[in-house]
Amino acid sequence: MSLQVNSRNLGEGIILLELKGAMDASVQNQLADAFNEAIRSAEKGLIVSLDGVDFMDSSGIGVLMRSWGEAENNGLKFAVILKQPRLRKLLDTLGLLDTLPNFLTVSDTLTEWRTQEEREKFEVKPLTLQTTIEGESVTATPPPTAVYWQMELQLACEPELITVARLACASFASQFGFGLDEVEDIKLAVSEACTNVVQHAYDERQGRRFVVKCWTEQNSLLIEVCDWGRGLTQGFQSHFGMKIIKAVMDDVQFLSEEGKGTIVRMIKRRKV
Repeated sequence: MSLQVNSRNLGEGIILLELKGAMDASVQNQLADAFNEAIRSAEKGLIVSLDGVDFMDSSGIGVLMRSWGEAENNGLKFAVILKQPRLRKLLDTLGLLDTLPNFLTVSDTLTEWRTQEEREKFEVKPLTLQTTIEGESVTATPPPTAVYWQMELQLACEPELITVARLACASFASQFGFGLDEVEDIKLAVSEACTNVVQHAYDERQGRRFVVKCWTEQNSLLIEVCDWGRGLTQGFQSHFGMKIIKAVMDDVQFLSEEGKGTIVRMIKRRKV
């Protein structure tokens, strides 16, 4: 589902930005433009409703966090309407839930802001986001020897095809017997790995391709996202995207060689 954005003026200099659809790499420019326009229009505060968001990965989170900082740099209050359990779990996994100003409803936000104004009319307490994640060295293991099901996609290196990859893997996982929550985890991990390829693997994406492979071994689903780009440093494992993948998958192996490409191998074990 493509991203839909609705902007409303709530009065008193407050803009409400209502988002619906997927917040991923394919729409991050549209999303950034919408935030920038809302920040320019707001005089007092910006409220972002995620009630209609059915998917969000590190690309969407990155735009959200940058916009929060930009809003505060412009002297605006900022808050997110966040009540979906999966999105709350995602931000909590990244250590952001307790940092990012979030409320269950717009009414709750406005009430809290008015209370703050009465209590601290001239006191400003800026929030500072500090997220430190230590990278981990990953030792590669040989691929499985017994393959029961397998699928391979060769995709052009374009943001729009990230959705194709994650939905194909989700369908594969569902047919293999994974439950709804597990399938959502798999979709998120695949989206993050493919976003890494599209954004970082090649200096010039035109004419470039990447491969997504799925296969099963006993009660496990294995997924590889492979490219033949410039390769990435081990430090890349400290990025949000890799932390998300490690949080939702049971095992992750990261293989990369300068000038030869990168493989991210992800394993999800089916509960029996």
